[in-house]
Amino acid sequence: MRGVLDTSIVIEVFDRGDISLLEDIMSRYSVLYIPWIVLYEYLYGHKYLDRDINTRKKAVEKLGQITGITQDIILKAIEIDIDLCRKGMTIPFSDVLIAATTIVFNAELVTLDKKHYTRIPKLKIYLPTPHK
Repeated sequence: MRGVLDTSIVIEVFDRGDISLLEDIMSRYSVLYIPWIVLYEYLYGHKYLDRDINTRKKAVEKLGQITGITQDIILKAIEIDIDLCRKGMTIPFSDVLIAATTIVFNAELVTLDKKHYTRIPKLKIYLPTPHK
């Protein structure tokens, strides 16, 4: 099974030290993807706080495969974004990109943020329970 990590998971594992959560995720998925926007959001927060981001970047890169944007992801993101906009249920664009990546990769989104993602039809979501 393939999983796509949301920024909330990366924060929980690396900043809050929830190793049990990481172990659960690693045992559930044979492949983990980390959309580039997740890496960006995570590193941005630390850089904004004047923290060194190089060590954090390397740690996240070891966790799974960093995925870039593709034409298929762009098209799926447009579809999701317009659908949500027409329903008056917009979500942050970074979440649209993460959802689009998950759908295009035929994977399951691993997140602690169900509020936004449950608005997207056909998005497979896994909501683990943090251990700390």
